[in-house]
Amino acid sequence: MLFPLTMTSLLISLGLILLSGLVVARYRDIYEKIKIPLAIITFFSGLILYIIGYLPDHVILGTLPANGEAAPNAAVISLRALFSTCRIFILENDFGEVSEILRNNLVYSTLFHLVHALGLMITVLTLLSLFGLHIISRIQLLFSRPSETYVFCGLNEYAYHLIRSLRENKKDRCIIVIEGLKQSSEEEEVLVRKIRENQCILIDRNCGEVESLKSLKLPSVFYQKPFHFFLLSDQENANIQTAIRLIQNIKKDGTPAENITLYIHSPSENTGQIMDRVCKENGVKIDFRVFSIPDLAARQLMETCPVYETIELDTCEARVYSDFTLFLAGFGRMGVEVLRKALYSGQFYGGQFRAIVTDNAMECREGTFNNRYSGIRDNYSIQFVQADPGSSAFYDLILRYINEINYVAICLEDDRISMETALEVQRLLRRNGVKRPVVIAVQVSGSEELIHYQENDLLPGIRIFGRISDIFTESIIINESMDKMARTMNTLFNRIYNVDPADNWFELDEFTKESNRSAAMNIRTKLRLLGLDMAEAGKCDRQPVRLEEYLEGTRLENLAKQEHLRWNAFHFASGWTAWELSDTAGAKKAKDAANKRHACLVPWERLADVTRRFNQVPSFEELDFMQVRNIPRILEASGYIVYETGKDQVR
Repeated sequence: MLFPLTMTSLLISLGLILLSGLVVARYRDIYEKIKIPLAIITFFSGLILYIIGYLPDHVILGTLPANGEAAPNAAVISLRALFSTCRIFILENDFGEVSEILRNNLVYSTLFHLVHALGLMITVLTLLSLFGLHIISRIQLLFSRPSETYVFCGLNEYAYHLIRSLRENKKDRCIIVIEGLKQSSEEEEVLVRKIRENQCILIDRNCGEVESLKSLKLPSVFYQKPFHFFLLSDQENANIQTAIRLIQNIKKDGTPAENITLYIHSPSENTGQIMDRVCKENGVKIDFRVFSIPDLAARQLMETCPVYETIELDTCEARVYSDFTLFLAGFGRMGVEVLRKALYSGQFYGGQFRAIVTDNAMECREGTFNNRYSGIRDNYSIQFVQADPGSSAFYDLILRYINEINYVAICLEDDRISMETALEVQRLLRRNGVKRPVVIAVQVSGSEELIHYQENDLLPGIRIFGRISDIFTESIIINESMDKMARTMNTLFNRIYNVDPADNWFELDEFTKESNRSAAMNIRTKLRLLGLDMAEAGKCDRQPVRLEEYLEGTRLENLAKQEHLRWNAFHFASGWTAWELSDTAGAKKAKDAANKRHACLVPWERLADVTRRFNQVPSFEELDFMQVRNIPRILEASGYIVYETGKDQVR
């Protein structure tokens, strides 16, 4: 035994084993680095103690040997000490074999038991590290008191990059991975390494077996703080079915839902409606977000290469004096998302939005797009052209509009072709003496091709978007500050109509939430039209300004008109159409959600007619003014300050 067998020794041993488990659970990475030096120190310490302990009594006491007593055999003592030292690591000891004099010596006895305690801890730690991943995970869950919890149903490439982003931004988060360890040994080793390096807790279960949150057996404290659950697999149906099961069982299991957010990877546009229906049928108020790779990539593009950077702004009047023209190469799912988001990000009072879209299969893609988004077709100048990238028709089209194009987005679904095309477009613009800044953005899915081009310095001035490592990040997917703005915006709007409770965020359908998020994301654009920008309070050393002083007179009116343009574009890009007043007989509201029609989807000048038709109080124009006037309150509630950019751009 490690110690002489007594109740005290058993309790001490159990305490050391528990301590070992806690050390591995919390400091596994540190232990992996120090375990070999620690084992070496323990071994040689034990060896020295046993050698001393096996010396004859007269050597220990420093006296002469008794008559007839043989001289100590150094080799025998060393081998005996070596054997006893090895027993340290199998939880055994030879304390009874050492000199009685030393057994009664407090210093020696303390050092002896300390070394054996270290041996016990090293053995237990090593066994837990190698074979006790499940035990460690349960210990971690038992003792965790997280401020936020992030649960990933499966660990694929998307989840891995998002987990790394979460760890980089905040170290004390509790990150849980649900994954069954039933692959080949090599795959399992890679998985475990990824879990370890990101300090994740593993729940060893197949994702398809997750029926409810209760089945994960997490302590109730986890649900009392923000709880994020991610379904990021490429199997859309599996993601949707798991989300449905979780929602159906939340109320049945009594799991508190107010702090839970579901994140569902799904390319289908109908997934949000499905989730809305399931929540309503089961009486569950839970927040969820549905997204796809094209959606995330287009969102990243609009954030990293905002439209307002490509046109001249008159910050004295909060308007523009030039049009915005997008040249889009490639009209697959990625191209469609880029066009939709560019449409409602590129709305400014004083300028017109225009897009020239090319694709080598445009004949079949144009019809589908126009059928799905007929409001875009009817209200904006979108030119669809069938042309192969690199063809004469492709470059002739650019030359025809070379003095108008502000923004080039290339989404050809092939990284090499996309980047080669971007380089050729850049050469064409330079060769024709285009001096004004034109954004050239190219979508890539991987990094291999990108590394080749960057190493050879072939991409100067060309923006990259859409890489998995860049879009599966906290700022793109979770973006809590933007959601806080959207929620505050919804609350302020509800107070106008005396909605109780005003903060009814969890009762909103997905479209209304996205509408609020779109308005929140456009706040920075409005600030730039005023020569201002925003930053989190405490993270900016710029002198804050009083935003209310800028929201007056002509600038306030122009921003209200810009807000209406953005609102129109968002609805058209979401499949809504204008509801002609002549067709609204008998209607009491301007909104027909069932048929995705709205009477306010008209130019600003015609809003007064819609106000009179529906006896709207406050007027629809006034609602746009109020949306702008509420920006200071929204930013303050979300923890932002406003400052001057010092770059007033006036034409």
